[in-house]
Amino acid sequence: MLKRNLTSELVAKFKEFMDKILEYKKEGKNKEALNAIDDAFKEIFRLSLKFFNSFSDENLLDMIKTDGTINADKCIMMAKLLEEEALIFEDENNLDDAFYMNLKSLNLFLEAYVNKDNNCDLQNYFSDIQPIIEKVQEYKISLSLQNKVMDYYVKTNRYDKAEDILYDMLEHDNSDKNIIEKGINFYEALLVKDDKDLIESNLPREEIKESLCFLKSKL
Repeated sequence: MLKRNLTSELVAKFKEFMDKILEYKKEGKNKEALNAIDDAFKEIFRLSLKFFNSFSDENLLDMIKTDGTINADKCIMMAKLLEEEALIFEDENNLDDAFYMNLKSLNLFLEAYVNKDNNCDLQNYFSDIQPIIEKVQEYKISLSLQNKVMDYYVKTNRYDKAEDILYDMLEHDNSDKNIIEKGINFYEALLVKDDKDLIESNLPREEIKESLCFLKSKL
């Protein structure tokens, strides 16, 4: 209960900061908005934005773990603040830094989605995931992040989009055993779905069987 109360207090602070950040952005005050993002990181996570920008994805995730478990709300807060920084960079045509921040934000959002529970207060921000995916997919992204995006599409029953990511990974390396096995597991799981679910995802059963046979022949 104490942990839950502490998280609720942080969520309230986060929402106050978000209101301030969005107001500054609406007024075209990007510098002030960045300062507010920095203040939010200092208040919620006890470190400045400069430190967060230099941390690896693993470092960021370690910061929001309690007894080895990721706190989904903290993860979302971090992801959203980094997304807002990316949006400011985009507004200033600083596209390289925007891309880098979007990658960090997306990784955190996807981790939060996997680790959320019914007590997660900030689930409405998961609607930001798809727009960020569309932005970063314009460029080459790591296999590890592609894996997470594919898993996200599977969890949200968008099997056609999951297959698109699988094709992208196979295009990168069609002899990678881990990718091939992931594809096999993906198609085998689809075969137990109802035809209605498969038709809605534009994946006919016969096409799935053909793809499965092809991947099995690659092992």
